[in-house]
Amino acid sequence: MRPPRRIVPLLVLLLPPAAAAQPAVDGPSLLPLLLVLALVLALIPASLWLLKRLGAGTPAAVAGMKVVAQLALGPRERLVVVEAGERWLVLGVTAASINRVATLPRGTLPAAGAAQGGGFAQLLSAARRRHDG
Repeated sequence: MRPPRRIVPLLVLLLPPAAAAQPAVDGPSLLPLLLVLALVLALIPASLWLLKRLGAGTPAAVAGMKVVAQLALGPRERLVVVEAGERWLVLGVTAASINRVATLPRGTLPAAGAAQGGGFAQLLSAARRRHDG
């Protein structure tokens, strides 16, 4: 159904002349948005790589303390030797607690061959003897 002929000229008069002559304006371009999004997404792995390369995730030696050696005893248990000043602390570390097993003079770790032949048992018994008196 077509509108009557008298209404069409009235509708043309009601429209502003600039709106009738101008083409429809497009919205803002999505290209800058997509380029910035791609840049941000590319910066994420690049910054992670840089942090790993600079060693930002690893604990540093704090106030003269550093981890000398560690031995995993189970999934959440380990034996850790920590250098603290002029002595080494042998610590038992679990998920719930940290216990001192022994205190050694600095630089007296058993040799690798001795550790395989019962070195830990000898170290533990010597620490117990020193602790008991």
